[in-house]
Amino acid sequence: MRFSARSVAKTDAELISACRRGDEAAWNELVDRYQRLIFTVPRRAGLSEEQSADILQEVFLTLFEKLDEIEQPEKIRSWIVTAAKFKTWGAVRREKGFYTPDTEGEMEAEMANLPDTSPLADAVLIELEEQHLIRTALMEMEERCRKIIAMIYLHDSAATYAEVAREIGVGETSISPLRARCLKKLAKILEK
Repeated sequence: MRFSARSVAKTDAELISACRRGDEAAWNELVDRYQRLIFTVPRRAGLSEEQSADILQEVFLTLFEKLDEIEQPEKIRSWIVTAAKFKTWGAVRREKGFYTPDTEGEMEAEMANLPDTSPLADAVLIELEEQHLIRTALMEMEERCRKIIAMIYLHDSAATYAEVAREIGVGETSISPLRARCLKKLAKILEK
């Protein structure tokens, strides 16, 4: 897992500004930051993965087309969630033959009655923000701690202490105390 201090530290407003200048890396970071959140909105409404992927693409296409029109780039998260909700509602309406709501409030009320087994979009957003804070904090740590934490906690399957020990060149029995020290350092950084 690679971390980049520059890419992790950019705010939404900075990313939008860079996207307006044609910065492809900023666009990719914006997509990475919000794709899971967008995807959860149609999935919570009972749409298939394919339909949800289509909505994801529609939201980012609309965002790309309207980049220069966005007046408050620091609030892009709200814009993205609202766009995902409206596009989801449109897909549900087409699929189920529902009426068209006149207001966002009516749309929200109708969507609240749809099948829903996944986490709330707000809960996913909070989780994404927490992950962002942790990645940012990790950038302030020395390489060895970043490796230890990433290998044990951030990969899909956690590395064993033996694997971590081989990677950083220490004995296996050293990993537990090193891990504890690194987690304390991470906690101190996050407290800032």
